[in-house]
Amino acid sequence: MPIRTRPEPETKCRPSMLAPAATAPRHPAVPALMSALLFWFAFPPADRGYLGWVALAPLFALVRSDRPRRALYAGAYAGGLTFWLLAASWTGKTTIAGWIVLALVAALSWPIFLALARLSVRRLGLPLMVAAPIIWVALEYIRAHLCTGFPWYYLAHTQYRYLPLIQVADVTGAWGLSFLLALVNAWWAELLTRPLLCPSPRGPKLARPQVIRLAVVASLLLACLGYGLFRLQTATFRPGPRLALIQTNFEQRLKHSLDPELVVQSIAALVERARPQRPDLIVWPETSYPHGFPVIDPRIDSRTLERQIKAIHPGGTIRYWRERAVRIKAGLRGWVDELGVPMVIGTVRYDFRPEGFSKYNAALLLVPGSEAVASYHKLHLVPFGEFVPGIERFPWLRQLTPYDEENLPTLAFGAAPVWFDLGSLRYATAICFEDTIPYVVRRLVQETKDRRPPDILLNISNDGWFAGSSEQEVHLAISAFRAVENRVPLARAVNTGVSALIDGNGRILQALPKVRADVLVGELPLDDRESLYAAWGDWFAQTCLAITLGLVVLGLLGDRLPRLRRPWWPADLPAAG
Repeated sequence: MPIRTRPEPETKCRPSMLAPAATAPRHPAVPALMSALLFWFAFPPADRGYLGWVALAPLFALVRSDRPRRALYAGAYAGGLTFWLLAASWTGKTTIAGWIVLALVAALSWPIFLALARLSVRRLGLPLMVAAPIIWVALEYIRAHLCTGFPWYYLAHTQYRYLPLIQVADVTGAWGLSFLLALVNAWWAELLTRPLLCPSPRGPKLARPQVIRLAVVASLLLACLGYGLFRLQTATFRPGPRLALIQTNFEQRLKHSLDPELVVQSIAALVERARPQRPDLIVWPETSYPHGFPVIDPRIDSRTLERQIKAIHPGGTIRYWRERAVRIKAGLRGWVDELGVPMVIGTVRYDFRPEGFSKYNAALLLVPGSEAVASYHKLHLVPFGEFVPGIERFPWLRQLTPYDEENLPTLAFGAAPVWFDLGSLRYATAICFEDTIPYVVRRLVQETKDRRPPDILLNISNDGWFAGSSEQEVHLAISAFRAVENRVPLARAVNTGVSALIDGNGRILQALPKVRADVLVGELPLDDRESLYAAWGDWFAQTCLAITLGLVVLGLLGDRLPRLRRPWWPADLPAAG
């Protein structure tokens, strides 16, 4: 349906008074590609976060363009595709097909944004500075949930180093900062495309709409900064535990070809390096213990157990697996008892139960002198990396995984969060990319049975899949927002890096260089502050989504609601060109 734009009211401002940047390029792809490159430079590896305040202005300026719609949306898609091919290029280290499909799908958000923004601005008369941030945040929220979600490369993530700005995340989540950044980008777009000066008896003066826009931007920026500075200045931390974070350095393409005993020996050497510093807890990376952790339910009968063993290990026997389970548990417990220090170990857990066999991506807690082994099973699995959705109906989907047909991932989802209690402290563990997903971390923080939140969030990850790429720095940047959102300090133990300690303000206290085997030992201060985001969740993003859906409905109703098409904004001229 074509967009019927409302007529622009007359104004004393003249096109000659427009900002000098009013000259439009020949094809809409030019500003979209400019946005793509600027937006990419705002993230690691370039890490020029300040570009996040201007990167999307060229794309947003297309909202007022009178170019043919097909050219506009094709140009926007070209820009989105360029950005995602560049930003997500690290996924190509595991699967070229997966990288291309991800970019092709994620790029759709750019023309969708443009279509929704044009509907809101040109048909409903909504100010661009209102429509753009609402719609952008709504699309970020959808991307966090669609097809299990990919909540990476949000506008807010460009600002992870600017502590006063990111403090608002404990109210709105990262979405609030994305909203502010999108609003400022929309302001730049209005400066580029709307009248800047108007005549007056005393000479040209700043156009009234531009004054209002500037006042809105300044007010929200000052409010965000003021709140952030207040939270930083009033933060009080308690002394926390001394943690030893093991950072192994095994590229995934080599990891499975290594002798498991050599892997364990290399980790043992790092553990011994940490031992003289008397840590309260030693944390291993995700799946770093190569032997797995078999658990055989005593209720299971021999026939069922044998059938389950044959399904995963055709040459295996009941005796072999029983002895293996006893040997592994005894070996790990003996190691922990000898050290006298608890350890959180990332491994694969094999569960043989009467109800069926399950294989989990797990974090184990072993405590000196205790027979029990606490186990957290990853709740949110990575599609095509840990399971393949729909593989039975669509066998071609295996092309999107980094595995061959005989080794397709078949991990099971964890049933519920599990917390590790050590003395007076409680730990929650996010495995792999779980720390990039806001609602998963919030679940780990909020869903405790006794309503006591964890004191520390652990992230154990295997970034060896993407060793040496920008994924490692971006992963670290995103995890800082989880600490702020929930006011829970975070410790990361990551294969190939970046292992780090992050306080409740999102400040990266210590970090190891990536692609290096090392151990990070340091104290992580505790944060007793409460968080509105932890209590209310994604209320801000959900509000933006609801408003966006409402705008779509109103826009599609068209001329049936003429009152809604009255000007919402002081008069000025349409964009030139």
